[in-house]
Amino acid sequence: MSVARTAWRAAVLACLALFASTPAAAAEADAYPSRPVRFIVPIGPGSSGDTMTRTFAEYLRKTAGQAILVENRPGAELSLGTQVALNEPADGYTVVLISPSATVINPLFVKDLPYRPQDLYPVLNVTRHVAVLVASAASPYKTLGDVVEAARRDKGGVSLGTYGNTYRLGALDLARRAGVDFNQVPYKGAAQAVADVVGGSVDLALIDIAGAAPLVASGKIRALAVAGDRRHPLLPDVATVQEAGYPGYSLYVFIGFAIRAGTPAPVASKLEDMMLRVMDDPALRAQLAQQSGGEVVGTGSQAFAELIRAEGVRYADLARQIGAVPR
Repeated sequence: MSVARTAWRAAVLACLALFASTPAAAAEADAYPSRPVRFIVPIGPGSSGDTMTRTFAEYLRKTAGQAILVENRPGAELSLGTQVALNEPADGYTVVLISPSATVINPLFVKDLPYRPQDLYPVLNVTRHVAVLVASAASPYKTLGDVVEAARRDKGGVSLGTYGNTYRLGALDLARRAGVDFNQVPYKGAAQAVADVVGGSVDLALIDIAGAAPLVASGKIRALAVAGDRRHPLLPDVATVQEAGYPGYSLYVFIGFAIRAGTPAPVASKLEDMMLRVMDDPALRAQLAQQSGGEVVGTGSQAFAELIRAEGVRYADLARQIGAVPR
């Protein structure tokens, strides 16, 4: 364990221990939640993260005995909604959906980021999602090989929609491996990216598989390659990027929930316990699996924090390899 990591963890534990030791914190935890809890989703409607949050919130409402309000606050590469949540008191009444973008990638890409990753206290890792590269059903591109061939003929002539820095970085990594340049088009969420693919104003999109699969089934878009280690059960006939000739390429996204660091430990612990109880419900897990198209995880704060630290190391290494710079 690195010195920096050890120091960071010790500081967090010390802070939580301080809060836990106060009678006021214990009393606050006993009453928690005594009013509605607000969930901030820093991406637009239509993504699996948004759908998943709304489903989870309904189950949590029954356990918490309070209303759970869900609010979309997209923009600024997910940092807008994240900062909205961090502007609220550290009392457990504001929860924010987090992903690699907010926790490990924005710090690599975004200059003057208005928050620090350690300002977030991860509570629950809910699901892991895989990305898929899609085109319009009317597109001339039928495989990833078709895309690469066209991009090599016309540098920057193939447009690719992404949303959030996770997908942006994944697209840059794919371009690096294929030796091409894509004209990346940024979006606030998956819904608009897919709409523009269907409408023909952008050639491709790299999005989560849950949002893509129903549109593939309906014939509106075509899946070209899945960005996982193996084929996905939602799209079993679609080859992986690795099968297409790029070994080692994958793009997975974790989705979970966090609160503001500094929340009294008894409150944070009670919220985590409630969330873990909710995740034990087989009906919820089945719904999340269907909606997300991903792996339902359901691990608590300690394991989630370890995952985020490991992803931070991995993405920092990838950013160095592709020469990504802050913007």
